[in-house]
Amino acid sequence: MKYILIFVILTLISPAFAQRGKKVQFIGGARSLISHANFTSTEDDSVTAPKSTGGYALVDLGIKINPNKSTEILGMFRIRNNFGAFWGGGVSFDVRQLYVRGVAGKVLRYQIGNLDYKLTPYTFYNHNADLLTRSVGTLGVKEDIFNYESFYKENTWRQQGASINFALQFPKVVKEIEFNGFITRLNPTDFNNILERLYGGGNVVITQSKHLMLGVNHVSIFDLQGTAVDSNAYSNNVSTLTYDVSFGGDKIKFGVDGESGISSSGMSLTPDETLKDYFIHARAYMNLKKKNLGFDVGYMDNGADFRSFGAQSKRIDYSQQNNFFKRYTNNQIVRPVSMYDLYNDPNLYSVGIQTGIMDYNPAVNNALPYGIATFNRRGAYVGASYSDSAKIIDASAKYYYLNEIRGQGTTVLKTFNYVNVDAHFSLSNLLNWKKELGVHAGLVFQQTTRDGDFTFEEVDLSSLTLNAGLEIEFIDKLSLMANVFVLQSAGTDQLPVRDANDVIVNYSEFKVSGIETNLAGGLKFDFSKTIYLAAMYEWNKNSFVADNPYNFNQMSIYYVIKF
Repeated sequence: MKYILIFVILTLISPAFAQRGKKVQFIGGARSLISHANFTSTEDDSVTAPKSTGGYALVDLGIKINPNKSTEILGMFRIRNNFGAFWGGGVSFDVRQLYVRGVAGKVLRYQIGNLDYKLTPYTFYNHNADLLTRSVGTLGVKEDIFNYESFYKENTWRQQGASINFALQFPKVVKEIEFNGFITRLNPTDFNNILERLYGGGNVVITQSKHLMLGVNHVSIFDLQGTAVDSNAYSNNVSTLTYDVSFGGDKIKFGVDGESGISSSGMSLTPDETLKDYFIHARAYMNLKKKNLGFDVGYMDNGADFRSFGAQSKRIDYSQQNNFFKRYTNNQIVRPVSMYDLYNDPNLYSVGIQTGIMDYNPAVNNALPYGIATFNRRGAYVGASYSDSAKIIDASAKYYYLNEIRGQGTTVLKTFNYVNVDAHFSLSNLLNWKKELGVHAGLVFQQTTRDGDFTFEEVDLSSLTLNAGLEIEFIDKLSLMANVFVLQSAGTDQLPVRDANDVIVNYSEFKVSGIETNLAGGLKFDFSKTIYLAAMYEWNKNSFVADNPYNFNQMSIYYVIKF
């Protein structure tokens, strides 16, 4: 009741504040979802309920206060109600975001509280390694929602802590030197066996001119000694050097950029077991500005013991169970996480840095499961991109050829082939049509192979991902949406089994043969750029569990408001 009272009071006083130069503003959003699904599996399944109906309504209300020109305070809380609950039942109240930020002395920028932060791809970065293609249409609506729910913004991680930033500018020799620093809390102590764990670091970026940039970066995950009885403190340290050297002018630009560094990871009481390694990543690129063409070729050498959990933490936590038809068949087996779940269940997404090697699904991404910061990879890649000035075509393609550096259970090394092609076509710009008409297609192919003298050494695993969609505005503000998503994978691999200290204790066979197909269609009405109503229907068929394939149909209605 007290939250409702606060909401009413703030709503009544907001016009008065707005008349005072907008010292107080309201931001946030609201969303409502109604869904109904039909689930079917094998004929002998008489236990699983075949239908599911649900939904919710939520409001995120953020109050942004500017007590002066150099300070901003934001507090956002969420009210959520699951449909079917009455008289206050099923209602939850949560604080979604809270921070203070500003500028001290007109020089030092700071932020305390919730941070959406990143540094470099090998130090602190959210690689999003499982969603390999862009999405439009029905999947675009869903991707927008789970990105919002998991605090995902251009490869940032949401952390709680503090950050600072300031820059010095010079008239000669060096154009600018920028300093960035942060400190966050990964987990609190229990004053017994769990030490206080922090994550901090920063960088210094020197911009000599538009043709030369150098950066020195360091991050560290560390336990605070004395905050618990346990004295065995963990640490993970990563130091890197970034650079970008370019030449050229208005017609052509070419250069070399990259990142290289070292890492160490271990426990204070067992220093002899500390893992230490290095990585090298260099890329040469060329941009033909007049022709809107770009080309690059790169080399990467990420050591087998390279550990940087700020960059190797996965966005998707495969150790979690999905919340949509968790079990099925008469034996009530657990339904594995599918690609459909990744687009529908935000609870599968990790919102923080994890220490330790996280699980991954080889059928989805086996070549670079932790993004380009994946350890135990050596090889080269080439890429090309094209984006015309009329904004009709935006396309890119990249091919990786990689090998392991250290064999897994054998001295024979795995080979990885990885192709990613993505294209978006704006037919409305091509046809000079005022209404929106967009088509998108993404294709990803991966293959993992390994030969050997013994059967257990043989590996042959391939996967294909196709994501195509379109959005046609056939009546003013009313659009037709359609999507096709296919994941197909077949073959075998040998995966390491690790203990709690990430030490390999065994190997297990990974065997897969299946296909997941999702077809969807729907309508979307845009009341404005930030408010829309979408209705969609989906057909999903999954045969990855060979003995127990399943399929379902689902109808969903979304009403989304952002303000």
